[in-house]
Amino acid sequence: MMSGRSKSARTGSSTGQCEPPQGPGFHVYLFWTKGGERYLTHTEGKVTAEELSISAAQAVGITPLCHVLFSLYDPESHCWYSPNHFFNPEEQTSLTLHYRMRFYFRNWHGLSEKEPSVVRYAPRSGTEHGGSPLLEMTSLEYLFCQAKFDFVNDVTPMEDAQGKEELSRYKNESLGMAVLHLSHQALRTGCTLQEVAKSVSFMRCIPRSFSKHIVRDNFLTKIRIRRVFAKFVRTFQEHTVDLGRLGSQEVMYKYLSTLEQLAPRFGTETFLTAHLELRKDGGDGSGSYLNTSHAHGASDPENFGPQAMHEVMVSGTKGIQWRKITVQKAQANSYFGNDYLGNRKSVKQSPLQQEPKSFDTWTSFCDFPEISHITITGANVSIIKQDNFSMVRVQMNSSLEALSFVSLLDGYFRLTADAHHYLCHEVAPPRVVLSATNGLHGPMNDDFVLQRLRKEAVEEGAFLVRWSVLDYHRIILAVLNKSQNGQAAIHKQFRILNSGSVFALEGWNREFSSVKELTDSLKTFVLKSGTDNFTVKKCCLPRPAELSNLLVMRQGADQCVQPDSVALCLTQLRFHQIKDKEITQEQHLGRGTRTNIYLGSLLVWGREEEEEEEDEEDKWNNNLTDRKEIRVVLKILDQSHKDIALAFFETASLMSQVSHSHLVFVHGVSVKGSENVMVEEFVEFGPLDVFLRRERALVTPQWKYTVAKQLASALSYLETKQLVHGNVCAKNILVARRGLEEGTFPFVKLSDPGIALNVLSREERVERIPWIAPECVPSGAPIGSAADQWSFGATLLEICNNGDLPMSGSTLTEKERFYETRSRLTEPSSQELASFISMCLTYEPRERPSFRTVLRELTELQIKNPDISPLESLPDANPNVFLKRYLKKIRDLGEGHFGKVMLYVYDPANDGTGDYVAVKALKHEGGSHLHEGWMKEIEILKSLYHSNIVKYKGCCSELGGQTVQLIMEFLPLGSLREYLAKHRLGVAHSLLFAQQICQGMDYLHSKRYIHRDLAARNVLVENEHLVKIGDFGLTKYIPEGDVYYRVREDGDSPVYWYAIECLKESKFSFSSDIWSFGVTLYEVLTHGDHRQSPPVKFIQMMGNVQGQMTVMVLIKLLEKHNRLPCPRDCPSEVHMLMQHCWDFDPARRPSFKSLIESIEAIRKTYERQPNVRLAQISQ
Repeated sequence: MMSGRSKSARTGSSTGQCEPPQGPGFHVYLFWTKGGERYLTHTEGKVTAEELSISAAQAVGITPLCHVLFSLYDPESHCWYSPNHFFNPEEQTSLTLHYRMRFYFRNWHGLSEKEPSVVRYAPRSGTEHGGSPLLEMTSLEYLFCQAKFDFVNDVTPMEDAQGKEELSRYKNESLGMAVLHLSHQALRTGCTLQEVAKSVSFMRCIPRSFSKHIVRDNFLTKIRIRRVFAKFVRTFQEHTVDLGRLGSQEVMYKYLSTLEQLAPRFGTETFLTAHLELRKDGGDGSGSYLNTSHAHGASDPENFGPQAMHEVMVSGTKGIQWRKITVQKAQANSYFGNDYLGNRKSVKQSPLQQEPKSFDTWTSFCDFPEISHITITGANVSIIKQDNFSMVRVQMNSSLEALSFVSLLDGYFRLTADAHHYLCHEVAPPRVVLSATNGLHGPMNDDFVLQRLRKEAVEEGAFLVRWSVLDYHRIILAVLNKSQNGQAAIHKQFRILNSGSVFALEGWNREFSSVKELTDSLKTFVLKSGTDNFTVKKCCLPRPAELSNLLVMRQGADQCVQPDSVALCLTQLRFHQIKDKEITQEQHLGRGTRTNIYLGSLLVWGREEEEEEEDEEDKWNNNLTDRKEIRVVLKILDQSHKDIALAFFETASLMSQVSHSHLVFVHGVSVKGSENVMVEEFVEFGPLDVFLRRERALVTPQWKYTVAKQLASALSYLETKQLVHGNVCAKNILVARRGLEEGTFPFVKLSDPGIALNVLSREERVERIPWIAPECVPSGAPIGSAADQWSFGATLLEICNNGDLPMSGSTLTEKERFYETRSRLTEPSSQELASFISMCLTYEPRERPSFRTVLRELTELQIKNPDISPLESLPDANPNVFLKRYLKKIRDLGEGHFGKVMLYVYDPANDGTGDYVAVKALKHEGGSHLHEGWMKEIEILKSLYHSNIVKYKGCCSELGGQTVQLIMEFLPLGSLREYLAKHRLGVAHSLLFAQQICQGMDYLHSKRYIHRDLAARNVLVENEHLVKIGDFGLTKYIPEGDVYYRVREDGDSPVYWYAIECLKESKFSFSSDIWSFGVTLYEVLTHGDHRQSPPVKFIQMMGNVQGQMTVMVLIKLLEKHNRLPCPRDCPSEVHMLMQHCWDFDPARRPSFKSLIESIEAIRKTYERQPNVRLAQISQ
C-alpha cells in the first residue's frame, strides 16, 4: 500500500528536508511536488524499487520517458537500489529513501559552448537526425530542487577551494547561486527579488560549509558579505529580472549550469575499489592469446604496495574512467559511495572510506555503447567491452555497492546505446525484462512509431506495441493498414490496460497473462475503428540500438565511439598486398569452399615505417637482419573458379578491416601469376570440431561455455559494425590454445567466411544446412546479423555434441525438407540451455536475440553450469562420406583424357594419423553426359566387393554435389604396367597375377558388368602377391536376357585392346572383355616392355596410318587373323590361351571361369620348377 503524506515543514526554502514519518514502512522522500507533499510511504507487501520509483514519478508528475533518469537512493548506506531490488516490510521495518535523478548528462541545457550538447534523438530531417530536449518541465523542476538541496548540503564544500583566488571565486559564485535560488522563488510566487530576499535568508541558499564560515566571521565581515549580496540582488533585479530577460526556466538552466562549473563531479559517481584489473581476455580468465600478461593498470600489490587502490568514475558524457590512488589519512570523502549529502563525516570510517590521494590522471576505459556485457560475483564486478578488452575483478565494499555500480552502467547503456537491452540479470529492470519477453518498445513518440510501421508496410498487418508516453499502466497497440488504390496507409492506436500481471485490450472483455498472448490471440481477429479495419499479423519488434527519442545523443561524445558501431565502407577493396617472394608454400592442409589450403611461411620485416621509403631492390639485396619468417595459412582460390576472384578479394578486404582477439588475422593477399592467395595467421590446434572429437574425454562444460562466449564476443563485435559473417560453424573456428591443462583456459578464433553466400550455388547453400539460416538458402543474401544468430545456435549445439550434428550426413533433399517442414535439431538435456538455443534457432529472423543478449544469457548459463549433454545419442557418421577439408594432397598419381588420380591423406583427426587414399576426379566438366557416366562409375564400384577389385572407400562432394570425387584404397606399388617394367617376374609369378585378374573379372561378370577397359595400366599392385582391377570409367551393365551392349557415345577408346566386334559394330559383351584379357596377358608376359606394347606391335603391322583410318586398317588386319606375336619366353600353352581369347567368334572364346582353371593348372606346373627372378631394374 502506497500513501502520500507529510508536506514540507519549511515554506521559505525548499532545500530543507522535513522529518520522515516515524511509523513502519518504506518512506520515499520527494524533493518537489506540485502539491508540496514530501514523502510517499509503502507499508504492506513486497515491492520492487521500480514500483516505488513509478509511484514517486506519478506523485511528482514525471512522464515515463524521463522516469528512467531517476532512481532510489539510500542516504544511510550511500547506495542506489537497482530497479529489481525487492523491499519487504517484514524483513525491514523502516527505511527512508530519496527519489533522485541519477542519470545525468552535463550540458543537457546547452549553455556551455565548451562541452558537447545533449539532446534526445528526433525524427530525421534530411540527412541529419534532429534533437529534442532531454527533460520536460516537471523533470526540470524536480532536478532544480534536487540540485538546490545538493548545493546547500555541500556537494562542493568550501574546503575544496584551494588558494585565495579560488576561494574568492567560490564565495562569489555561491552568492550568485543564492541570487538565482531566490529569483526562481520570486518568479514562482509573483514577488520581487528584494521581497523574497528579505523573507528568506541567503544563508539558507549557500553551502553549509560557507554558511558556518560566515557565522564564525567577525561582525564587520558579516556586514560586508551582506552588503555584497544586497548589491548582487539589486543589480540582478535591475539588469535582468526587470528587463524580462530571465523566466523561471532560464533561471533553472543558469543555476544548474553554474553548479556544473562549481562542482565538476556533479552528476557523476565515483567508486573506491580495493582491486581492479584490465585484461584482453573478455573477462573469462583465458588471457590474451598473443599476450597473457596483465594490461597496464592492473592491480599489483608488489608494485603499488598494500595501500594501493583504484578509483572508478562514471559520468553520462565521459563513460567509465579510472585511476590509481593511495590511502594517506582516515578522513571522509564525500564523493565516494556517492554520498551526495555529506553524511559520512558522522560515521566511523573503514579503510575503504579513507580519503585517497590520487597519483594518476583519469584514464578512459570505455563509453557505454562499447560495453558488451557485465558479470557480478558477490562484491566483484567485471565489465567486458565489444573489443574483448575488460575491466575485471573490480572489488567493491559490498555486494550492495556492486549492484549499485552495475545498475548505474546498465541505466546509462539503455539511455545511450540500446533502450531495450539490459546488461546482466542481477540488475535488470522488471519492465525491461517484460518488454523483451513480449516484444514491447519503450514510450516512443508517435513520429518514431509511424516511421517504423511505414518501413514494415510492405507486409499486411504490421503492428507495434509500446508503453504509453503518459500512463505508466497503459500499453499502446499501433496498427498500420496497408495502403490501397494509391491512398496513404492508415495508422490507428488501441489501448491495452495493465493491472498487476493482467493485460486487457480496451473494449474487449478478455484478460491475458502476457501482452504476447494477447497480440497472438488478435491475429485471428479483425480490429475495427469506425469504418476502418485492421489486421494484426507481423509484430515490429525492437531492434538492437534502434534510434528513437528513447536514446540520448551526446554530440561530440558519441562520435568518439561510433566508428566501432557503424558499418565499414566495403565498396572499395582494402587489404595489404603481399609479394609472392615473401611467401613460401608448404604442405597441403585440405580443401575449403572452392579453395585449397596450405601451410606456409611469410617473411615479415622490422621497422616497416622506415623501410617503406627504401627502394624495393635494396630491400631484397641488402643484409637487413630484422626480418623473420612466421607460420601462416595460405588459402588459394581454385583455378577453375577465377570468375569469383572478386568475391574472394572482398572476403579478404572484409577481414582486413576488422580487428578482434577472437577473429583470425588476415595478413593480406598475394597474386602469384594466375593464383590468388589469401594469407592468414596460423592457428596451432586446428578446427574446433576436430579438436572436440579428439579431446572429448577432457573437455568440460565450462570449457565449452568459455569457447561459446568467445565466439559470441567476436560475432557481437561484427554485429556492432553491421557486418555479417555468413559461415559460422565449428569447422570454421580454430583452437589457438587448448586450455585443458590445469589453470589454463581455451582460446579460439573465428576464421574468415570464405566465398560469400550469394556467390555459391543453391546446392552449395543447401549443403550448409543446418548451419546456414533458412532465409539465406533461396537467395544466399544474409538478412542482417540474424543469419549469424541462427548459425551460432547450430554451432553451440555442435559444441555441446563434441563437434557433431545429426544432419552432417544427410542428403541435399533431406536437408531441404528439414527446413521446409520447420524441423528442429536435437536439443541438450538442460531445459535452460535448450530454451536459449531455441531462441537462436527460431525460423523468424527478427525474433532471434542480438549477440549482446547471447553473451548475457551465456554468462548466466555458465554460472548455473547446467548439463549440456544431448537428450539422445547421435547416429554414427557415414564412413563412406569423405569431407574435402580433411583431404590433404600429397602428389598426382596419373591421369587420362577425362580424369586424374591423386594421392591424399585423409586425416579427420588432424593429427597426422590419417590414411592414404587414392582420389579420382574428372579433370574438367564435360557436360551432363560425362557427369552421368562418372556417377555411374562410382555407383558400380560402390556395389563391388572382391579381393581382386580395388576397394571403394567413399565419395567426396563439392559445390553442393555438382562435383564428386571417388575415394579408393591407395595401392602404393602403382599400376601393373609400371610394376612389370621395374620387376622381372618369373612365369609362375606372372601367371599368379593373370589368374587374379581373371578372378576379379569373373566376379565382375557375375554382377553382369562388362569392364570395357581391361589393360595392365588399369590393374593395380598391392604387394608382390596381389593385384586388383581398377578404373571402371567405361564399365557398362548388361541387363538379364541381353548378351551385349552397343555403345553410342563418342569418346577415346583403347582400340588396341578391343575385340574385333567392338571396333566394327560397337558391340560389347562378356566375350569382348575376354579379348581384352588376352591383350593384358600379352602385356604381362612381355614384362611391360614398351617396345613390345600392343600399340607399338599393331602399328608395326599396319604401317604408316593416321586418324580415323587407324581403326579401319586395324579391323582389316584382325579380319586376316593377324594377332599380337607370342612373347619371348612365353610358354606355348599360355600363348594358346591368348589365341583362344582372340578368337574371331565371340562364342568360341573361353569364359573367365575356364581361364582361372587353365591358368592355375599351368601356374602349378611352373611353381614346381625353380623360380627365376632377375634383379630389380632401376628406373
